[in-house]
Amino acid sequence: MSRVPSPETLAREELSIQFVNTVAWRLRDQAEDRIASPDSALKWLADAELADRRMVAQLRARWKSAPREADAFLNAAHGLREALYRIFVARIEGGRIDPAALADLNRWLGSASGSVALGPVGDTLRWLPTAEKVAPEALLKPIAWSAASLLTGPRARRVKQCQDERGCGWLFVDESRTQNRRWCSMGDCGNLAKSRRHYQRTQVAAE
Repeated sequence: MSRVPSPETLAREELSIQFVNTVAWRLRDQAEDRIASPDSALKWLADAELADRRMVAQLRARWKSAPREADAFLNAAHGLREALYRIFVARIEGGRIDPAALADLNRWLGSASGSVALGPVGDTLRWLPTAEKVAPEALLKPIAWSAASLLTGPRARRVKQCQDERGCGWLFVDESRTQNRRWCSMGDCGNLAKSRRHYQRTQVAAE
């Protein structure tokens, strides 16, 4: 079962949460990786407005003759994503944060910003390249900064994991007034959970 968040969902969530959620059905035996290839990772970066069309075209062209660079980028992306997932889940569960995951995040935070910086696009600010030839890994740094800001800010306690019984596993920031949100999306996991409960009640009543 494929899961593709809508543009509205992407816009609502923190960048780092969006990135962690590129793994769908994470709590199942067979998860679904939405950035399983360098090309799909580039598409995700473009959708998240961390890379424009020109940059994506440049990198795709470059990687045709440099597949090792493409593989190194994908490994770096997966490494950052899984480190963030372990840290967020540890915070959610109140457990000990994996030192190796924290060290991975700190390496990203400690590296120089390099070839990306905030720049104006219309009346907004976005991460933009500052050099003609961009190191692909530099495009991932805003994700690490997003995670650090979320983890150290007042919303850290609002990060939760979807409680869908099918094994969704997506993370979200609970912005509800009562802080009792249980699902990543009421239109998906929430509705299905309610439908299951309704079906179970009708079955019991019919007995």
